[in-house]
Amino acid sequence: MPGRWTTGTAALAIVVAAFAANAFFNHTTLGIETRAVPGVYPLVFFIGFGVALPPWLMARLARRGPVTARDLGIGAGWRDVIAMAAAFAVASAVAIAPLAPFLRDPAGASALSALFAQLLVASMAEVTLFLGVIGPGLRAVLDRGDDWPTRLVLVAVSSIAFGLFHFTHPAPWNTPALAATVGLIWIGTSLLFVASRSLLAAIIFDNVMAVTGFAARGLAPPTSATIGWLLGGLALAVVALIFAAARVRLSR
Repeated sequence: MPGRWTTGTAALAIVVAAFAANAFFNHTTLGIETRAVPGVYPLVFFIGFGVALPPWLMARLARRGPVTARDLGIGAGWRDVIAMAAAFAVASAVAIAPLAPFLRDPAGASALSALFAQLLVASMAEVTLFLGVIGPGLRAVLDRGDDWPTRLVLVAVSSIAFGLFHFTHPAPWNTPALAATVGLIWIGTSLLFVASRSLLAAIIFDNVMAVTGFAARGLAPPTSATIGWLLGGLALAVVALIFAAARVRLSR
């Protein structure tokens, strides 16, 4: 396993790079013009910074040990299926009240399904960045194992970072009130992750919460549902390829 400070520095560098890249795309003239080109933002930011860089670090850590892919939240087995089902059930229970008007209308329910697909790759990027990267970075810097005090530190740090990250987004997501709100919601996402040790389950929970936020504000991403599913599939393929290239077996 790389030295603890090397791991911590690499994790911090990835997160800082993601902050800088998102701010560039949303708050600079050149970035906004570049983002307007179809496909550039989801491929460069979500896939590049959010889905490729974090697994690169995680695969490197798992290859050199002593942590495993499962320790880092990477898995593809029944444990993840059960955790994903539980995550969807809990998130749905939380979201049922604000989404009730949409669920009573067939067109509204269809719109929610489309939103789930459209937001999926963004949720993948958020979870791998703020849990998949910050988690091992904190454990390395604190020089501790996967105990509950360390897990709770991860919950606190990742929730604060996730809230602050929203200031790199465009309006209406970059207000102090909304940053505080999403930071509080992220506590649920991160608690689910530290309890299940499944990034897939955390992605499901985060995505349902994102759907709720977008639907409540009458917003929708510019991509279609079909493109959303394709980007989600591409993201999973990228993660699998990175771990395969590192010769790290995914946990079951």
